[in-house]
Amino acid sequence: MNRLNRWLSLGLVIILGFLLGISGFSVWDKSPAAADRVAWSAQTQWIAPQAPTYRFYARRSFFLNDVPEAAWLRLSADNDFILYVNGRAIARDRNILYHSLGLGSRFSEDFQRANDSVAYRSRGYDWIQLANAKDWKLTTYVDLTRHLQAGRNTIAIEVQKSRQNPRVVVEGAVYPLSTSPAIDLATGTTPWLVSNLNEAHNGLLWFDRDFPDESWSSARTIGSVREGTYNRLSPRLFDRFLEGNWITGIESSQGEVWLRSDWQIPQHQFSRAFIRFAGDGKYALLINGLLVNRYEADRNNDLHMYEVTNFLHPGNNTLAVHLTRPIHQLGAAAPFNPLGFFLDGWAETKSHAVIAPIATNNTWKTLEQPVSGWYKGEGEGQAARVLGSPDVQKLERTFEGDAYLLNYPDYLWHFWLWQLAGVGCAVVSAWSLGRFWLDDRHSWWNSLGAGAELLLPGTLFLIGIGLLKHRYAEAERGLLFFQQQSDSLILLGFLVVVLLTLLWSWRERKLACLGLWLPMGLTAFVSLSLVGSVGVSPASMCLILFGFGAIALFILLPSRTRHDFIHRLATAYQAYSPIWNQWLILGAIVAIGFIVRTYNLGFVDLDADENTSLDATRGILRTGAPQATSGIWYTRSPAYHYMLALWLRLFGDSVVNARFLSVLWGTATLVLVFILTRKITGKAWLALIVTAILAFDPSQVYFSRFIRFYQVVQCLSILSFWLFLKGFVERSGRAYQYGFFIALTLTILNQEVTVTLLPCFFVGFIFFYRPFRWADDWQIVVSSIVSMGIIAYDLVFFSIRCLTPWVALSDSTDAYLKVHFFSISGLANNFFVGPSRMHIIYSFFFFLGWIYFLKRRDGKTLFLFNSVSINLILLTILIYQIATRYTYQIYPIFILLAVYSAACIAESLASKFEVFTRNSLPTRGIAIASIVLLLILNVEPNRVLASYQDALTRRNNEAFAYISSHRQPGDVVISTSPAAASTGLGGLDYFIPGNIRFDVFYWNNGRVIDRWGGGKLISNLDQMSHVLENSKRVWLHVDNHTEGRFEPVFRDYIETLGQPIMETFGARVRLWKPEDGVFPHVPYQGGDLGAY
Repeated sequence: MNRLNRWLSLGLVIILGFLLGISGFSVWDKSPAAADRVAWSAQTQWIAPQAPTYRFYARRSFFLNDVPEAAWLRLSADNDFILYVNGRAIARDRNILYHSLGLGSRFSEDFQRANDSVAYRSRGYDWIQLANAKDWKLTTYVDLTRHLQAGRNTIAIEVQKSRQNPRVVVEGAVYPLSTSPAIDLATGTTPWLVSNLNEAHNGLLWFDRDFPDESWSSARTIGSVREGTYNRLSPRLFDRFLEGNWITGIESSQGEVWLRSDWQIPQHQFSRAFIRFAGDGKYALLINGLLVNRYEADRNNDLHMYEVTNFLHPGNNTLAVHLTRPIHQLGAAAPFNPLGFFLDGWAETKSHAVIAPIATNNTWKTLEQPVSGWYKGEGEGQAARVLGSPDVQKLERTFEGDAYLLNYPDYLWHFWLWQLAGVGCAVVSAWSLGRFWLDDRHSWWNSLGAGAELLLPGTLFLIGIGLLKHRYAEAERGLLFFQQQSDSLILLGFLVVVLLTLLWSWRERKLACLGLWLPMGLTAFVSLSLVGSVGVSPASMCLILFGFGAIALFILLPSRTRHDFIHRLATAYQAYSPIWNQWLILGAIVAIGFIVRTYNLGFVDLDADENTSLDATRGILRTGAPQATSGIWYTRSPAYHYMLALWLRLFGDSVVNARFLSVLWGTATLVLVFILTRKITGKAWLALIVTAILAFDPSQVYFSRFIRFYQVVQCLSILSFWLFLKGFVERSGRAYQYGFFIALTLTILNQEVTVTLLPCFFVGFIFFYRPFRWADDWQIVVSSIVSMGIIAYDLVFFSIRCLTPWVALSDSTDAYLKVHFFSISGLANNFFVGPSRMHIIYSFFFFLGWIYFLKRRDGKTLFLFNSVSINLILLTILIYQIATRYTYQIYPIFILLAVYSAACIAESLASKFEVFTRNSLPTRGIAIASIVLLLILNVEPNRVLASYQDALTRRNNEAFAYISSHRQPGDVVISTSPAAASTGLGGLDYFIPGNIRFDVFYWNNGRVIDRWGGGKLISNLDQMSHVLENSKRVWLHVDNHTEGRFEPVFRDYIETLGQPIMETFGARVRLWKPEDGVFPHVPYQGGDLGAY
């Protein structure tokens, strides 16, 4: 065995060991908190509004004679919500306007998400053709106790969905201090009122406690909760009354108190454990000598709630607390209250039944001075002194997750012990299988390599599962990996794969049956024990056994029968796969891609960029110049806008026709990607896979239905790369070189930022086109000069005629296309991670492939790798706005390289191992099949198909269309988001920006106007009042995306102005009339642009 094969075998076995260690750590040692299914009451029902709408508002009011002893609720909202209690927002999930974000990624309750995975830091946001994550599958628990008061109380919920069937389910209770019965909050059994409009009355918003809701209708019930919703915490954290008292102990002269107690955990039935605690001063809590957490002073009103399952063991456990008085209180003349500590906790069974409760009382012990090991039970103590019961109205409950994850020393110690054990187990297993199973006794390395090949399918299984688990950590499918015993099932799957591999090798090599039963028996024993611990349902178990039996029967077929079957399949493939057949398959893929790009083409409302391009194009149709409704020239991307103008002139000016042009370019891109991939890889089947991935890719589908230049640019960029390879790498003729310059020039004329492609091709030219002779290659020089001249003219004209004049300080007072070093990692992070981690697996193979092809010195492939990297580097330092749509031109090449790398690495890895078992295993087929299956599982076609019924963008054009159809002469229109006014209304009167943004305002004839509709800037409430005083009727359009840009006073002014008229997804329309009154004058505070 050569040195490379030795290190490859050892590396693969070590990787397997690490993966086994991770599984063993989570299965048998420190299990992560699982996402359990919520047990909703049979009487609790989903509620919805009486009429279809994208958003509705719900209220539930009740009276209390006194403050409550406890109050809580849990809710699942389809799909986003804001929860208000007595006029204050206390919990929210605002994911709906940003549909490509992960499951529950904008939950206000951080530790109630599906898992403890930390989201990748990303900046900016990109739209893609992907349905919203089903956030309603995550149930949110909220404590209401401190938010309620004596008298009238109101719980209000705003629910919004990207379809016109939003719903919400609530369950909870309020427990008064008196003997009065609990107040039920469940939807379906209690009186919830709903409205489709964001109403206000005399300055009171719809969620205020005293808002009159007599005109609201009763909620419509639509059935009980049959779908699974999940949460990782225990409902006892909220519905269980606080037990115990504040206690204190002997305080030392340094202001320190030491407290301790024992906690008996039963041997059986113990599943999970939780604690709730609060303390005075600086304090730290330890369990069995392990730190739970430490807190600073002045946080005694925070009730910290943790899961502490991994700190405990059956039998006696020790809780220890160290409290320290703040230094400013030491030696003070005035006496201070004693340092107090409160805790209650309990263990639970799998059915959430409470066992082994613990609470602070006089059974706790206090020590005068700590002794060695005091936190483990050493030393005698005195009884603690009880201070009194906790005031539930002052305690703010916060669930802070699994406390064990914060104890890094113990966590890492156990984790790496399991890693070492896993590596040792993998090495011994691989060597034993090679030595005794395959009888390879040539050397220790040969035995290890042969055994590593036998374990290769299982290793690939664990690697694939690990990648998918990481990829779907922020997606709905991730719930499969974070439920009870999911890690046990993964380990069971690994053992089944190993067992099938052993069965195959035994059948191929006809090994002695005696040698077969020992490993199969051990594997079956471990598998059955895992199945028993998992508790698989009988139906699932039958399905597993059926699948295992079918594969096993195929393996046990006579060798000639199996080989004949495989040979017939291969013969049939060769007989029916001539060259023309690959084009037939390509045609089917392209046809499907065309269908998914054209289906329901006009449903989604126009994005701001679409409005910009459509408005500029209509300006060309009106005047011959790209003049926006505001009067500003939009000279960016002239090739695209004039091409779109010609298209609309020929086929009619409509949104569908404008989008259909992008559909055609997007479909053509699929064909070009196939041609380029086949040229680079030399494999038609690989080119078909890449084309199929891009045919359903969410970003590809979205921008192929988008009125903007991105799809044209991408198609021309792919064409440029193909022509460059033909003309300058293979030197196939001058026609390809001329075609390259034409395609590249058109690419940049369609989007100026693609000048970042020039260095990529320049580097490629220097590397490949040698020798260069001036006499023979003067045509290249002339073509370059002509292309650069056209590009330079476009850039200069754009900089003179299109850039925004600076009129005020904003979030950026400089050009977006300029060298900078702001957020260097932002664009690359967004590109390689992708929305909801969609690009993680591609990036994994991309970087592995870069190393692989560097070793192979494959020039053409490395040219593409370098082009992607150079483009990202240049875009990072040139583009101020972080958005992956600026990398759209290189995205297909990124996918091409990732898939090609995965296939090459799999084939190379398999070929290295086939020598050990003399081809007794179809290693190459297993490796390639694993890669293909992983790439298939990486995509979410169900979310892509579901997105055609979702409102992916805010429906501002629909709102302006409503205003246009109901507008009367003399009416004034004001908007917080003016982009859609240019195409949906034909212009705007006034624009309210909130905080000042770059590339929005223009100085025009002594006025500051917006760049789209020409609306005059309103920067303060004085100007707003002046508009109302001089207008008969005022229409106000509010974009939900802009609400966070306003100061609270300005936002409340807008939300209570006039009457709500119409609401749609992400937008509202209000109408003010003089009889509605002018709001009282708000004192001018300065800090804005003033009155222009």
